[in-house]
Amino acid sequence: MYFTRIIYTYSIAFVFGLVFKSMNLPLPWILGPVFGMLMMKLLFHIKTTSFAPLKNIGFSILGIGIGFMFTSKTFEHVVPYILPYTVLTMILIFISLYAAYTIAEKTALDKPTSLIGSAPGGLSVMIATSESMNGNTVLVTIFHAIRLLAVLSIIPYTVIHFFNGQENIPLRSVSESGEGPWWSLFIYVILYMIALMLHKRIPAAMVLLPMIAVGCLRTVSLPLFELPEVLFILAQLIIGVHLGNCINISDIKKAGKYAWIYSGLSVMMIMISFLFGGLLHIWTGMDVATAILSLAPGGLIEMALTAKEAGADAPLVSSLQMVRLFLIVLVLPGLFKRITE
Repeated sequence: MYFTRIIYTYSIAFVFGLVFKSMNLPLPWILGPVFGMLMMKLLFHIKTTSFAPLKNIGFSILGIGIGFMFTSKTFEHVVPYILPYTVLTMILIFISLYAAYTIAEKTALDKPTSLIGSAPGGLSVMIATSESMNGNTVLVTIFHAIRLLAVLSIIPYTVIHFFNGQENIPLRSVSESGEGPWWSLFIYVILYMIALMLHKRIPAAMVLLPMIAVGCLRTVSLPLFELPEVLFILAQLIIGVHLGNCINISDIKKAGKYAWIYSGLSVMMIMISFLFGGLLHIWTGMDVATAILSLAPGGLIEMALTAKEAGADAPLVSSLQMVRLFLIVLVLPGLFKRITE
């Protein structure tokens, strides 16, 4: 029964990915599966499932793909933007926390749950933080699922259709069959094993470690095997299934009025991030699409892939999203405790 459900789930995801691709919608191999899972749950009450080992492999493959976007100039290119980006990111975080604190004051929701549920951090990191602070982890999960839906529904479509900088470019310049020295595949296997060992200690390790390592190797011009494009499509499909499977319709219904409140908060933060993207563009001269996607409250992978489709600077988006992730991991847990004491 379990394996039958897995096959059924991934088959539905593939069909919806094809549909989204044929309609020229953004991120078809991620958004297609996500909305396919939701449709099956909402309309037909069908239970879906995902295969955990595939999720980790998918994240690592996408990390390698994003790393291939880096060049010898990437890290040098990022440095001038770090200060203005950090300032605007911290302001965005404080706005989000202030709004969440106000919601907690006006409703019966406890402060830790409200604050953690509104933070623009990764789900796994926020769940761990919620448990350490005795928050309502179920509600935190729901609020972040709502934010994920809002981000995926609004940001890719808006940026690609209204801020598209140039023609769509491939994730990497590769042939469909892949090319390069075969011995470098062992590097990928070693990176995957290291990320697997450290993923409980380092947030988003399955993406970050391969991305940073491959990016660094690319900057020193070490030849690497370029994985075939079909692997990156499969990786996006796998991540789409994982994201769609994480969203539970019944849990969202259980959240009641809070679901609507945090939907509104998510949309508000997306709109503010667009405004701040414009400010970052004016402040630094960064192109608008890159600035918006760097500040958007979405995941690193989704924003990097959107940047690629929108003709923005995907390596810069990835690097700045990584800076934001580190800020969230280093600053927010301590800040949560001080606010709720």
